[in-house]
Amino acid sequence: MNAQPIRSITLLGSSSGRNAGDAALIAAIMDNVDRALGRRVRYEIPTPRPDYLRHHYPNDVHPVGMMPWQLSVKMLGLPTLRSILRTDLTLVFDAILFDRSLYNPLFNFLSTLYLLLPLARKLGKRMGCYNVSVGPIRTRAGARMLRRVLGCMDFVAVRDTEALDLFREIGLEHPRVRLTADAAIGAPAADRARVDEIFRKAGLTPGEPVLGININRYLDTWASRSRPPMGAEAFLGTYAGALRRVWRELRVPLVFACTQHHDVEITQELMRRLEPDVRAALIANRDYDHAETKGALGRLDLLCGMRLHSLILASSGLAPIIGIAYQPKVNYYFNTLGLGDFVLGFDEFTEEKLAAHILRGWRERARLRATLEQRIPAMTLQAARTADLVAGMERGV
Repeated sequence: MNAQPIRSITLLGSSSGRNAGDAALIAAIMDNVDRALGRRVRYEIPTPRPDYLRHHYPNDVHPVGMMPWQLSVKMLGLPTLRSILRTDLTLVFDAILFDRSLYNPLFNFLSTLYLLLPLARKLGKRMGCYNVSVGPIRTRAGARMLRRVLGCMDFVAVRDTEALDLFREIGLEHPRVRLTADAAIGAPAADRARVDEIFRKAGLTPGEPVLGININRYLDTWASRSRPPMGAEAFLGTYAGALRRVWRELRVPLVFACTQHHDVEITQELMRRLEPDVRAALIANRDYDHAETKGALGRLDLLCGMRLHSLILASSGLAPIIGIAYQPKVNYYFNTLGLGDFVLGFDEFTEEKLAAHILRGWRERARLRATLEQRIPAMTLQAARTADLVAGMERGV
């Protein structure tokens, strides 16, 4: 590999600012790469929401619009291609390498990368996968596209061992694959005073025990291959019934934490189904940025989460977590932590089992926190070391 300076980088992933986890990923990647290179680099980030990127990062950020009038369908279009060809390096991040709705560029980015990256590679552009999640891949076309996309990469850094298993399944061989951790673990968080302010605004007393709940609008649709999805009514009825049981036993405030704008409505509907005497508060990233959201999640005494990055942001602040596996990547994260038995699958999603799952997590939160205190520092270092691969590319190694 020839030594060439890296002055500019295109970041390709979910970058609307509407998902606190994705926004935290961007922050951590830029901070770590700047540190590894020893200087501020120019970052071009294709996004449907440039204002969020301009106003919430201290790095040298240059949003690239990708709206239809800019000749773009989400990431697929001239703005993204021009950015890839203009910068010195392209980094793919986040969990965008799956084959669900493979031919719909409004939802799936794998097919977009399949169209754009091989062309850029032929023109000599450098690229890498930065702490990505891979899969699910369930079709031959998806496997073919994934092999082609990853074949363009100078390095592939993945955040779980299940990605390595998938590579073996589809016959992918790559000379520079690294097992790392999710970059958002090292993302910045708001300070204690700001988190206290957020809790008071939600009607909570900083320091009082609180139980966090995170759900998402996908419900069980990713986890229902062998049965019809349960639908919102059954999901909400089951979850509300479980929370009534939990409230009767614990009598601690429930903090409903949203890390994605799209999840607010279904979260509010769940809250409306609780009894009037239940103390419940909503903390949503519609109102707070990724650093504030991470700070608030890290203050919870327990989070029962569905969205992976709600769990990552909470646990990186050493808040005990238990999960509901709406996608396999939730299981993967708990397996990495050594807490695989603290995930509830949708095949077991009943009022009784969900309540027992939450109550068990509450009883064992000291054990959960102790595990995180042991694992998170090492995973933070592991995630940050991916930036050293970028620095190595600049040196030609």
